[in-house]
Amino acid sequence: MKAATVSQKGQIAIPKEIREKLRIKSGDKLIFKIIKGKLTLEPTITIPRSQAWFWTDEVQQKIKIAEKNYQAGNFTQYDDLNDLSKDLSE
Repeated sequence: MKAATVSQKGQIAIPKEIREKLRIKSGDKLIFKIIKGKLTLEPTITIPRSQAWFWTDEVQQKIKIAEKNYQAGNFTQYDDLNDLSKDLSE
């Protein structure tokens, strides 16, 4: 655990080892959150507008469900494209 001192201007320095571990660089933006009375900093990620749909709650929930199904073996593997096409058309 590292401690930081707040300057008169309200600034703190993030220790180098933490910046490196989280890949935080000069100019990056951080989100300040208060969770259960504690301050957290979270790096933001700039997402191209054309890819923003992927990060919606709806899509992320569907991906989680798909991953659970895959991990549980609830999927069909096709060796032939025609078999896949038949299943999709049924």
